[in-house]
Amino acid sequence: MSSIDLVILGIVLEKPQSAYDIQKDVDYHHLSRWTKISVPSIYRKVIQLNEKGYLQSDIVKGDRFADKAVYSITEKGRSYFEQLMNTYADEPVPLLFDFNVVIMNLNKMDKEKALDLVSKLRGNITASAKLNDEYAANYADIPLVGKAIFEQQHLLYHALLEWLDTFERQYRES
Repeated sequence: MSSIDLVILGIVLEKPQSAYDIQKDVDYHHLSRWTKISVPSIYRKVIQLNEKGYLQSDIVKGDRFADKAVYSITEKGRSYFEQLMNTYADEPVPLLFDFNVVIMNLNKMDKEKALDLVSKLRGNITASAKLNDEYAANYADIPLVGKAIFEQQHLLYHALLEWLDTFERQYRES
C-alpha cells in the first residue's frame, strides 16, 4: 500500500492510459513536488497493480510506434482506490522536512556558519514559494482540488518562513 498506488489509480480512474501517459500526467501535474514518486516507480507500480488485478491492460495498436498496453481500472482497483483514500484520510499527517536535519545539527557548528545555513534555507523556501505561486498562476484553470493544493503549499511555505524568522531570532540570542 503506497501513495504511488493512489496516484496511479486516481489517474487511470479518470481515463485509461499507458504507463508512459501516466508518467506524463504525473509530470504535467507536478505530483513529484507533493509526494515521493519517480518515473521508474510509476512503471514498476503499474505492472504490480496490473498483476494484482487492480488494473487491466489492453494492447492497442500504435500509429507509428509499437503496440502499447493501455491500463484501465478494475472493480477490484476501484475498491482498493477507495480503501487507500480512507486509509490516508484516517492517518496522522506527517510533516517531514529534510531540512530539519540541518536545523537539529546547527548547534554543532560555528554560529556564523550556522546562520549562513539558515539564510540558505530561507532563500530556498522563498524560491520554492515563488515557484509554487508561479505554477498556481500558470495553471489557474485547473480544477478546485488542484488549486487547493497550490493554496496549501502557499500557506505552508509562508508559515515556514515565519517559523524560520522566529527560530533565527532565538538562535541569535542563545
